[in-house]
Amino acid sequence: MKPELRTMFAAAETERRGLLPEEIAYILTNTSRGENRSEVLAMINGGKASTPEGRAALRTLIEAEESSSAPENPPAEGPSLEERQAETRSFAQKLGAAALPSAHAEQGDAFRGYLPSYSELRALQSSAPADGGYLVPSATAKTYFDKLRADSAFLRGLPAGNIIQFDTAELVLPGIASSSTPGYVDENGQIPEGTIAFAGLTLTAKAIKEMRYAPNELLSDSAVDLRNLLGDDMLKSAASRIDADAFNGGAGAGVKGIIGQGVTTTLGAGKLPTFDDIAGGMSRIETANGTPTVVFAAPDVAAAMRTEKASTAGTYQGGSPTSTPLTTVWGLPLLVSSNIPAKHAIVCDASRIFFGIRSQAQVSASEDFRFDRDQVAFRLVVRVAGTSVAESSSVQVIKGA
Repeated sequence: MKPELRTMFAAAETERRGLLPEEIAYILTNTSRGENRSEVLAMINGGKASTPEGRAALRTLIEAEESSSAPENPPAEGPSLEERQAETRSFAQKLGAAALPSAHAEQGDAFRGYLPSYSELRALQSSAPADGGYLVPSATAKTYFDKLRADSAFLRGLPAGNIIQFDTAELVLPGIASSSTPGYVDENGQIPEGTIAFAGLTLTAKAIKEMRYAPNELLSDSAVDLRNLLGDDMLKSAASRIDADAFNGGAGAGVKGIIGQGVTTTLGAGKLPTFDDIAGGMSRIETANGTPTVVFAAPDVAAAMRTEKASTAGTYQGGSPTSTPLTTVWGLPLLVSSNIPAKHAIVCDASRIFFGIRSQAQVSASEDFRFDRDQVAFRLVVRVAGTSVAESSSVQVIKGA
């Protein structure tokens, strides 16, 4: 057995675990074609390699395969690079997201694109999954989630550590509901006992899903990279749905919104939030010992703030019309989203807002799902678990009338 494989199996045995996704991918790209290779692929495809027992059986198969390829028995020709990469795509675990092929050649170990190309799908030695989808490499997960986050104003406003990846059906966020305040104690005096009450919020994973179809003729004849355009648009649609619910989702939405969890201040008739109102929201957060970090605003509120005049005629509060557009308010980033209700601005201590991600965005393509119509199917799946606001004072909603 190759030294690298031997070391990998030894480490897994020492830790009493199955093989990790990257270890499985290494096996796929470093085992030769032989009589036992189909058994190796079947074991990996069945998920057995991720268990200690399956890992041990897989090692036995690989050792037997290498023994049968001794010099006196010339080894069969190994699979091509394309075939190995196709197998790796097929068997990599579902940790990540979609991607799109490119016409450029692959460089180094990087895949040409995220979605497998037609030729790579044909190279698969196993049949297509029952639902017509194809898995993508786990290495693309962060790349595609970064794209999803870039398209979502809400996710951009949160610290990276507050977007929590979890691997169960539910996400439980523990917290402190209340606690006592310590006092002064005289010398030799008895120290009083404090009190603390714990609370927890359970968020259940909900899936955002969508299917789209494109004729093969259109994909082949298009002057633009239509696959990339489709995947990008599907991501933007998912980000828009996350935004809409994360800001204003109610009881019937998949994700509970922060507006319903915060403190709302309603302005007088005919008023929109101004710079002064934003300052008031910041002050209310600071009064509760929080730190304002971001301002979210509806497009009409952002437009009103950009054109808000100072007392001097022709002078704008947000700067000169020929300068950089207004992107900060009182030093805080201003993020605008059409998914925020009209006439609303939200001042937040984003360090006290949490968002759960059950699985990263994944776009898969199938050449066979609509074989009778000569169409390629594209499927988007992303599972989220909603928002949690640690204390209502951390979200100050300013509502115009």
